[in-house]
Amino acid sequence: MLEILRPSKQPKAGPLVLFVRWGVPLLLTIFGIVLIVLAHGHLNGVQDNMAESNVFTSTSINHDSMLSTVGVGSIVIALMFLLLGWMLRLNADETGERADEDKAREYLKRTGHWPDEE
Repeated sequence: MLEILRPSKQPKAGPLVLFVRWGVPLLLTIFGIVLIVLAHGHLNGVQDNMAESNVFTSTSINHDSMLSTVGVGSIVIALMFLLLGWMLRLNADETGERADEDKAREYLKRTGHWPDEE
């Protein structure tokens, strides 16, 4: 619609941006999967008891439980990293659209017609 006012397309992402956007979450996910596999998916000290408010009743945590917990946390952080990057890119796109809309309104004030109406 407003291609007349748009000076150029968005620049391509460089290798550092691509690494931060995709490489870091991928490495965190691989790290988490490796830890879960090393721990054999073991989680100790968890009980499903409605009478108690604290489900983690065990005070001692063994090595496998800690590896599983860190592995799952790593995968969750990778997912949050991906979602945050996606939301930031959406926000940047909307900011560009707002600027285009403002330019079109200025064009309308100067010429009396919308940029794509000729």
